[in-house]
Amino acid sequence: MIDRFLTYIRCELNYSAHTVCAYASDLENLARFLTGDSGEPFRPETVTLNDLRAWIAAQAAQGLSPRTLRRRTLAARALFHYLRKGGLIERNPAADLPLPRLPQPLPVFVREQEMEQILLPEEFDTEEFPLFRDKLIIEILYTTGIRRSELLALRRSDVDLTKGEMKITGKRNKQRLIPLAPQVCGHIRKYLRLCADLRPAPTTDAFMLSDVGLPLNNQALSRIVKVQLAQTSTSRKTPHVLRHSFATAMLRHDARLDSVKELLGHSSLATTQIYTHLSFSELQHNYQLAHPRASKK
Repeated sequence: MIDRFLTYIRCELNYSAHTVCAYASDLENLARFLTGDSGEPFRPETVTLNDLRAWIAAQAAQGLSPRTLRRRTLAARALFHYLRKGGLIERNPAADLPLPRLPQPLPVFVREQEMEQILLPEEFDTEEFPLFRDKLIIEILYTTGIRRSELLALRRSDVDLTKGEMKITGKRNKQRLIPLAPQVCGHIRKYLRLCADLRPAPTTDAFMLSDVGLPLNNQALSRIVKVQLAQTSTSRKTPHVLRHSFATAMLRHDARLDSVKELLGHSSLATTQIYTHLSFSELQHNYQLAHPRASKK
């Protein structure tokens, strides 16, 4: 039954490969917990709410993070909802299984002044492919706010420099159009020219290429971003930090919240609203530093 469920969320609901793999591990863990060493098959129709609560409590006792506990709870909820909807079980024991609460830390971002020091200048005079590509990666992530997975999945055919836009395929295969600034379009044109000069000539339609003309992988992208952000003061140096930096800069310069939501590809406005808290937090910090009465007891 678990295999059928995983096929369903992958093929029918378009869950990402990462989520399907994580749910598979979570549900295998649940099955082992409930069957133990008995060798008996997993029987979802016998599972109770107390069984599921005991499973989550056992995971918490092992020191699993709240985020992992929450994902495992969601996996169980989704499985039993699928089985109940399909008439394979009479009741859903996970319907009342509470979701573990997650801490809500503010997103880490790179300050605008620091970003200006590492972004491509309007005329970046180099013909070295790796150097130019690495700078362009930072520029695209910071000026579009796309996810690392979206950049790695980007195809050359998705980029329209005439219209100044790129087509992004996000979570659950949802597509959106992202505008490109004229300066970014100019840098992309030069990048594509440098790509054409690689030997052997690239045979892939992937937009981001490695030094030898193959599609860039996740590990290489993470390494490039870490090196490029090395001189910044941000505590984390990952592609996602640049997504946070994009959203923070947009809202700081009076972009509408719903516009930022669409650009980021968020399904809910509530997800985007965390950046308004971030901006207020910095505003409050600056107030306490600057106003003569703010620090008085």
